[in-house]
Amino acid sequence: MTSRRLPVWLYVAAAVFLVIVGVLVTSSFLRPDVAMYAPTSFVERPAGGRLVRDTVTLDARHPSDWQFFDFDRQTTVAATDGDWDLAARRFHIVVNGGDSFGGAGGALALARPWETVDEAPGGGYEGTRGELWKEPTNPVIARWYEYSFLAHTLEPLPFTYVIRTADGRYAKIRILSYYCPQAMTGCLTFEYAYQGDGSRRLTP
Repeated sequence: MTSRRLPVWLYVAAAVFLVIVGVLVTSSFLRPDVAMYAPTSFVERPAGGRLVRDTVTLDARHPSDWQFFDFDRQTTVAATDGDWDLAARRFHIVVNGGDSFGGAGGALALARPWETVDEAPGGGYEGTRGELWKEPTNPVIARWYEYSFLAHTLEPLPFTYVIRTADGRYAKIRILSYYCPQAMTGCLTFEYAYQGDGSRRLTP
């Protein structure tokens, strides 16, 4: 009685499958190679009608509580403070503008390097849809990231986001990271330039 040999392609497919499984298992035990930032200890620093720049990290780790940021005061504020401009919860980001919001905020994405965005566009901004406590979304900045299935990380897309603030002023931001020390998630770090004089100029 002769043994029947399996087709060669079955051996090849099995080998490829084992390699893929090995890579996935190994990657699950490795710490992701991502930029990590500790949450900022905020102190109110009014812009005073001038152009200001900084890099800040919002502690957005809580699954249900939003962190609210005010560009003009360069600090986080309470939820009851209607003057906030940007809010973050985990990887969600919204602006203070839209049908259910009290501000005039909006967001616009530009596929241009940060340094080249020297003036905020005059229009095209999108407000936030929905209500703050009912899973709101801003269609412009909702998908600021690319998800890596191999590393299980969120990597910022190469966009510069122009933000119209709650009181109609302008800022530009670029998102740098979503990771806290020890590669924990929920620390949203971004660089910004905010124009406090009301003009659309975003560079000195």
